Amino acid sequence: MRVAAIDIGSNAVRLIIADIEHGVLTEIVHSDRIITRLGSGLKNTGRISEESVLKTLIALQKFITAASEHKSEKITAVATSAVRECTNKDDLLTPAKEIGIDISVINGETEAALELAGVQSGIETGGQRTLIFDIGGGSTEFIYTEPNVPVKVMSIPLGVVKMADSYNFREPCIEEHMDRIRIPLFTILNDVKNEMDFQPELLIGSAGTPTTLAAIDLGMTVYDWKKINGYPLKKSRIEQIFSRLCSLSSEERLSIPGMEKGREDLLIPGTLITLELMSMTGMDTLTVSDFGLREGLAVAAAVS
Repeated sequence: MRVAAIDIGSNAVRLIIADIEHGVLTEIVHSDRIITRLGSGLKNTGRISEESVLKTLIALQKFITAASEHKSEKITAVATSAVRECTNKDDLLTPAKEIGIDISVINGETEAALELAGVQSGIETGGQRTLIFDIGGGSTEFIYTEPNVPVKVMSIPLGVVKMADSYNFREPCIEEHMDRIRIPLFTILNDVKNEMDFQPELLIGSAGTPTTLAAIDLGMTVYDWKKINGYPLKKSRIEQIFSRLCSLSSEERLSIPGMEKGREDLLIPGTLITLELMSMTGMDTLTVSDFGLREGLAVAAAVS
């Protein structure tokens, strides 16, 4: 079955059109991602902005056209943190339905479960104790798996768009500024570690922060998911990239090969979260997953 799956996040709207056979993703026919920053300003207003809603609807219309052109048999869409937290979600859900997309607003646990299915469709964990994390715009999901133990999932309302609403990451970032952010970040992540009780042998990062870091490390001018998926990133290399990013303004960061426009300020908080988590778990290597929620959603839609 050919399925078009859409992930409406707090920072970007992502599409995958894929062939699914017997619950397995066999081929990616088409993919796209448009940054709309749907969650920008939500922390202060409680609402998604008219501008970001319009950008999202334009992206959805483009994705509907792509789904039709590629002869998708089913189209499915979910919305995550920004839409589930805002007070005016119908400003998006109603017009989206009118153009042909019935959006399901999912909770953090469902988001994490779909994330796990997506990641596992693209990376073999080999029965190792595995911690998967997905840093979104408005929330971060954690999934911990180990043999013969039920999967543990947790979602926390910590995301890069929310952090960018609280701190200015567009200017060069001094170390003192970063230290002030690391303190509450450590407390939040330490609470997650204590509650989930994880001791991973394998650390997998999904979503925009890890994939952008990998693209920068590879000096990638044209994004290639096949080179990104499963790519190993050393902590020391992430620290080097982070130091360079902090020394530049957001506009200057756009000159770095691999940097996606619209993520030039968000990569700072995302990398902070990544490095703090690596330090906390004692992991020296991060395995990058290009697969995530939308791939899991495609598989789930094909078997439902």
